[in-house]
Amino acid sequence: MQLGFTRFIKLLLQNLFIQTSWSFTTLQGMGFLANILSGAREDKKELILNNHKGFFNTHPYMSAYIVGAVTRLYDEGKKSPDEIKHFIAIAQTSLASSGDLLFWETIRPSLLIIAVILSLKFGLWGIFGFIIPYNILHLYHRITGILDGYRLGPDIIYLLNSARFKKVQQVFEIVGAIAAGLLILLVQWKNNSLILIPLIPLFISMFIYRLPATFYTISIILIVIIFALL
Repeated sequence: MQLGFTRFIKLLLQNLFIQTSWSFTTLQGMGFLANILSGAREDKKELILNNHKGFFNTHPYMSAYIVGAVTRLYDEGKKSPDEIKHFIAIAQTSLASSGDLLFWETIRPSLLIIAVILSLKFGLWGIFGFIIPYNILHLYHRITGILDGYRLGPDIIYLLNSARFKKVQQVFEIVGAIAAGLLILLVQWKNNSLILIPLIPLFISMFIYRLPATFYTISIILIVIIFALL
């Protein structure tokens, strides 16, 4: 069973806008419904409309895995709508947790620190140290999510233990910790301020124990601004 290039493109483009119809009632529900409808066969659309108007919420990048799997299930026609909804309920929770840990708590803060380091040397051009790799990674998960979701169906859950999640997370944990320490050293060297030395193990530990990304992101920005003005 093949997804086909045209349907894949429709699903991918629609997935980029899965949060545009976000609401307090269904969260990503309407966006998810529109997404699976974009790649559904004509004889399945009414069935999908009648069964997927409710709540849906997961990590936006990880939603592609569910979209691909659900498209496969409706193409096969072997599962009832209730069985498909049961799969969605399980998958959205698992992928939300993995996506938040991988992107919000690991990749995003790591790349942000790297971008700050590059900005100290290259000015505003340093921001591309965040924008380019981050978008490559999230588009990778959207693209492979749809393809692998369609290929594996409900078994897509087992991919959570694959290298694309575990190994990438481990790599960015190490990169983030090193970059955090390096940033403090660079600012200390530039301003000759020994008070920044104790902050090196602090920021490394923040990555190890995964403190909220917002906390150390704001901390880094404030430290750079304050000591850049000294």
